[in-house]
Amino acid sequence: MVVDINALQPGTGMFDVSLITKLALRRKALGEWLEEHAPGTFENREHLDEDSPARGYWSHGYLAALSDVIELIARQESNSAGSASH
Repeated sequence: MVVDINALQPGTGMFDVSLITKLALRRKALGEWLEEHAPGTFENREHLDEDSPARGYWSHGYLAALSDVIELIARQESNSAGSASH
């Protein structure tokens, strides 16, 4: 199951959930996908080897995740600020 985080916006009724819930749902969905499509990644530690391609891919994924979390927090703060001014 893949959860569309963009559909989980505060104040939209049916999908009114906290930021932590959004992140937990995304983590669960990604973990399930990894178990099904790339189960060896849980044991494989190549990403710890300095200058390895695996480390580059892992770092890129981590960078993307941080960017997503920052955007999600900023969006929630913006929505909260907009709600408070009404």
